[in-house]
Amino acid sequence: MASTPDPPIAWPASSYPPAVTQGHPFIMYAPGPRALRARLPRYLRPGLRVLDIGCGIGIGACHLAASGARGLTYTGVDPDPSACRQARNVLQALSGDQIQGQIAERSLQEHLDARPPAVDLILWTYSFHDCVDVTAEDSHAAVCAAIAALLRPGGHLILLDAGFAPGATADEVERTYAYMEKIIGHSDRGRYFPHGEIARLLTGAGLTLLEEQDLPLVALAGYLGLRHARAVLLVLGR
Repeated sequence: MASTPDPPIAWPASSYPPAVTQGHPFIMYAPGPRALRARLPRYLRPGLRVLDIGCGIGIGACHLAASGARGLTYTGVDPDPSACRQARNVLQALSGDQIQGQIAERSLQEHLDARPPAVDLILWTYSFHDCVDVTAEDSHAAVCAAIAALLRPGGHLILLDAGFAPGATADEVERTYAYMEKIIGHSDRGRYFPHGEIARLLTGAGLTLLEEQDLPLVALAGYLGLRHARAVLLVLGR
């Protein structure tokens, strides 16, 4: 029997305010956001409490709204004051029937130290490598355990982050970091985790890996000669 194809992904203007579309005009073509949007509806139900780690300007809230959110309580956490100001405006522009909440200007560690309430869904998109220092290996397990502990039983963590597939040359790695610096406005040099390491850390923290997808990091990865620059989408449950 033939499988039922996923419905087309909609990017409604009501869910993506101008602050988002002007800064990210090609978001609907990016491999990572498209894969995230394809999966989000499976894990949404009315009344969820959501934590968005490293929320930036609030694009995660937009994805939730566009994916059919209803009555969600959202908390976005980011240490960047400018990003938080924009995220508050973005959150305010979304339908209050779909999503309401707050933006907290603080680091992940500061959020954990505040002993926040447990949540039903955690989004952690393109910020794992910002929050977890790849060089501080002794801290990795503790951070991941603390995140796992924030999930209610039956809750889900959806993570999207960058990395390199085996076989990447030093030249390709450097060109990847240079290209990403150009399009995101800051340097992530040396901060990506090895392929497969993020999944290993989170399952080691007691979460169950439900879905995993390997993706190009950017839409033009092949054309740019960045075939080993990858993104991984993970869905984990508690």
